[in-house]
Amino acid sequence: MRMLRTLTSTAAILGTLGILASPAGAADLYFAGRAGFSNGTASGNGTNMLVGPSLKGDDGDSSPVYGGALGVAVPLSDVIPWSLRIPSFDVPYWPGRAMHVSGSEDFRFPGWSTLIEAEAMTGREFRFSTPGASPLTPYNSEVKATSFLANVRLDVPIRAPMTALFGRLPMLDPLTLYGGGGVGMGLTDLKTTDTVNAGSDQSFAFAYQFMAGVGYAISDQMHLSLGWRYYDLGKLKTNLDQGPNPGSFSADISANEFTTSLRFHFYHVPFFGRD
Repeated sequence: MRMLRTLTSTAAILGTLGILASPAGAADLYFAGRAGFSNGTASGNGTNMLVGPSLKGDDGDSSPVYGGALGVAVPLSDVIPWSLRIPSFDVPYWPGRAMHVSGSEDFRFPGWSTLIEAEAMTGREFRFSTPGASPLTPYNSEVKATSFLANVRLDVPIRAPMTALFGRLPMLDPLTLYGGGGVGMGLTDLKTTDTVNAGSDQSFAFAYQFMAGVGYAISDQMHLSLGWRYYDLGKLKTNLDQGPNPGSFSADISANEFTTSLRFHFYHVPFFGRD
């Protein structure tokens, strides 16, 4: 419930900012549900006070990831108050054949969309095993991670180049490519044991991500996305003080995630007297 209240209030603020940043036009408020899987990687570094030297190693694990977002979608032409002059040119793609790109004196980014959102993702549960003082005492770590990020994403339609290459394909008209990133906070739980000593810690620290993928407009209100994101959990550390030989363990953890998202535009907001 607290996660939902946080998303709702943050989305309201982002929606207001998105509207105020636009000189004219309209914005769509939306909710998105997301699910996929996360491939986590840990670079661990453990120290046992009895052994002395640090013991390093890498490991990986996979986990489901799921969550949602609330945000505002604004046409890029409304976010950027100026237009561009695009010259006409040809792009060769086969000997004797070229794709012609028609220019424009007043290019207004047709169909380009800017998404500003508050996102919460959870469900990540990784188990990593890195070298210990002996093969019988590896550092076994359990990591649970939740992220709260503010994302910005740009969706670019590819109808024009697809039409130039293959002719008109109506079913591909709603297809877009997107890219973006986000910053915020990550809540991470770390539990580590070398079978003799154990420790745990919880941290709430800076987190960030990058994303890219494809989108498809099922209708004006429903949009489907499939993409990749790189999420950095940062460096986690805990003292192993539950045992006869105290020590410490730290790990740099990141994840490559592949998620699908279904976005529903539930409210159309006209402003500045023009729809």
